[in-house]
Amino acid sequence: MEAYRRRRRSPLLRRLDQSFRLRLLLAALVALAALVVVNRWEHCRRDGWGNGCLWRDAGGVVTVANMEAFSIVTAGVLYVLEGGQRRQREHREALEMILTFQQARVRSSHARIQALELLSEAGFSPDGLDLSGIDLDEIHLAGARWPGVNLAGSSLRRADLRQLVLTGATLRDADLRGADLRGADLRDADLRDADLRGADLRDADLQGGDLRGADLGGARQEGVRLGGGRLDA
Repeated sequence: MEAYRRRRRSPLLRRLDQSFRLRLLLAALVALAALVVVNRWEHCRRDGWGNGCLWRDAGGVVTVANMEAFSIVTAGVLYVLEGGQRRQREHREALEMILTFQQARVRSSHARIQALELLSEAGFSPDGLDLSGIDLDEIHLAGARWPGVNLAGSSLRRADLRQLVLTGATLRDADLRGADLRGADLRDADLRDADLRGADLRDADLQGGDLRGADLGGARQEGVRLGGGRLDA
């Protein structure tokens, strides 16, 4: 996850991720600054922007009504700052769910599809994950990076795989009927005996791919790059 790696390289953001107290302090400071700005704006506007209006009656910032507003704004800013932590928890839980389903050899699960979509959108690449023999029908992975993934025997019917990077992936015996593979990077992929009937392969890169025994009946192939690929039975 490139965004996560960039965040970890920043000392300030890394410290924020590690310390709830620091996030709470920052939220309180932002809320206080906002409260002071609003209070002074109202005070100066009421006094016709006269000289010294910014400093006159500075203690007026501390009122019961303002404290209530301070608490609400602090909570709101803290919620925003906690967004990174919530996303990290969601990603960890999604990955744990996927691994649990794999260990239990569950073939079909809508929750797993949602977890894979969530992680892929966040930039997660399932390197080393064995996703063979599972049902991923209609999964949305457009633009994701899944190089080298093992999807042998898996079902990806009507899946949205546009611009998906699957270089070196194993898709032997995979069911890709009706899948949208426009612009997908399938260089050096193993597609032997894959069912690609009705798939949209326009502008896909299949250079070096092995398509021996693959069924391409009705597949759209305009602009497909096949240099070095194997189509012989």
